[in-house]
Amino acid sequence: MKRFIKPTVSILLIVLFLQCLCGCFDRRELDTIGIVMGTAIDKAEQNEGFEVTIQLANPTKGGSDKGSKTKKDGSGGESSEYINISETGRSINYIIREIQNKMSRMIYVAHSQNIVIGEELAKEDVKDCLDFYARAPEARMTQFLFVAEGKASDIYDVPAEFESMPSTMLTKMLKDQRLTSQAPVVTEFEFMCCMIRKTKSPVMPIVRIIEDEDKKRLEVDGCAVFKENRMVGTFDETETRGMLFIENKVKSGAITVELEDAVLTVEISKAQGSVNAHLYEDGSIRYDVRVNVTAGLGDQTGTFNAADPDNAPQFLHAVEDAVKNEIQSAVDKSKELDADVFGFGESLKRKYPDQWDALADKWDELYPEAAVDISVEARADGSGRISMPLVPETI
Repeated sequence: MKRFIKPTVSILLIVLFLQCLCGCFDRRELDTIGIVMGTAIDKAEQNEGFEVTIQLANPTKGGSDKGSKTKKDGSGGESSEYINISETGRSINYIIREIQNKMSRMIYVAHSQNIVIGEELAKEDVKDCLDFYARAPEARMTQFLFVAEGKASDIYDVPAEFESMPSTMLTKMLKDQRLTSQAPVVTEFEFMCCMIRKTKSPVMPIVRIIEDEDKKRLEVDGCAVFKENRMVGTFDETETRGMLFIENKVKSGAITVELEDAVLTVEISKAQGSVNAHLYEDGSIRYDVRVNVTAGLGDQTGTFNAADPDNAPQFLHAVEDAVKNEIQSAVDKSKELDADVFGFGESLKRKYPDQWDALADKWDELYPEAAVDISVEARADGSGRISMPLVPETI
């Protein structure tokens, strides 16, 4: 009898494990779902609530046709690689379900790449419009967030010249900001983590529509600054890069400096920032901001030879001043907005946890008074394939 027990148990285990190899019981075929690639959220014009525009991929259409936009009436234009559908309501969940009534496919948000929030809505409150995406099981919190100058839905109407749809173009434009470091890369998860903390004010990159030779194009630079769930101001591209220097997020960039008769474009190839907080017995606070940069000569005008070793100290000093000015401009603007975008409060909390409890509720008043000492050290990183300006040699 015992000789049959082992084979019987083995067969039962095999049958049990085979159940785990079955296909997905809740699978969705491609021809049954509408894949959302991006979402634009604006303040509703005629009533309280939101206007939501979702951009859906159209897998049945290829080529480079322009996108079509579907409004409340559900009427669509010619078939294209993407379709925009809009609806209004008092909650995002309700609006998504109303949009579903206009579609023959189930809305699928797991592949959404970005969320664009209109400027008017951002200045009021962004908490309620992001609540749905934090709760929905399918929605991924890796979506990139943007604030649009003007109306968010207009962003998804701009033709995508090099990509299949505007939402994809917008995501790639943001990722390419690593070349200039003039806009922060912010995911939904990162923004919400900052939003629920009192020690750092969250930011979002700004996207705007510009007219270029009678064509509309998108531009991403600068950032919107938030405090208590609403947009309180903006940083331009210079102030934004100054912020990123402090946060140790500058991977590349170009800075213009002037030396004698030359205008030099300096390429930042590496940057390392650090912040050290100090809390004194009299209650004063000081931050030591240290930034090390590696800089190379991108191009120049004039006759000044920045690649000459004798001129290296002058060149590096100019670079240090330029970087320091960008950081200082960011610090000054953040104090003007009374918004700690650098996380200075967080660094103070980590170093002085016992004292922080007494400072937390007064941080809005204490932060603008905190002293910030900035020092920058630059190191040279070559001048490219030539070592002299392109000027005639003197005999």
